[in-house]
Amino acid sequence: MSEESGKKERGLSDYGIIYVSGSIDDGTSESVCKEIIEYNISGKIDHIQMIINSSGGSCPAGFAMIDIMEWSRLPIFTTGIGMIASMALLVFMTGTQGRRVITPRTSMLSHRYSAMTWGNHSQLLAGRKEQDLEHERIIDHYLRYSKIASKDDLEKYLLRDVDTWLNPDEAVEFGLVDLVEPLKPQIGDERRG
Repeated sequence: MSEESGKKERGLSDYGIIYVSGSIDDGTSESVCKEIIEYNISGKIDHIQMIINSSGGSCPAGFAMIDIMEWSRLPIFTTGIGMIASMALLVFMTGTQGRRVITPRTSMLSHRYSAMTWGNHSQLLAGRKEQDLEHERIIDHYLRYSKIASKDDLEKYLLRDVDTWLNPDEAVEFGLVDLVEPLKPQIGDERRG
């Protein structure tokens, strides 16, 4: 066996990197939760790097990820690229304070969650209780992981009746992001016209 063929190709997991993209659903949540647990058990790394590019998704799936992130003994650094919206923004915010980074072109969306319900009258009333509880969980999360100090201010600035798109400076001002990472163009100044 040659030395070349005997080498194992290293993947993201060898470096403690979790890449979250697409919709946050039960499958995504299960995969991310398992990875975080495995990293905590392995003892091979000193922190987890979670890179997020997601338009959001299911609140229960996202809160499962958040619960495991908060449980983790390893710090979890979050990096937002592309888009971090809706539930993905809440997951991103859960990262270790001081290590929540976005790139300058990251789109960020904060809004009230939406749900579809069906069933008979009794089921609709029962479902309404869960919807109210979900809204309270979201408010509590923003108040714990941002610089916004009151529910009134939160509903005024980030959880309004319309979608709230944020530029990087606004995200830093509200305390959702700690740092906007400057990017380096891949072409030199001599090639620019």
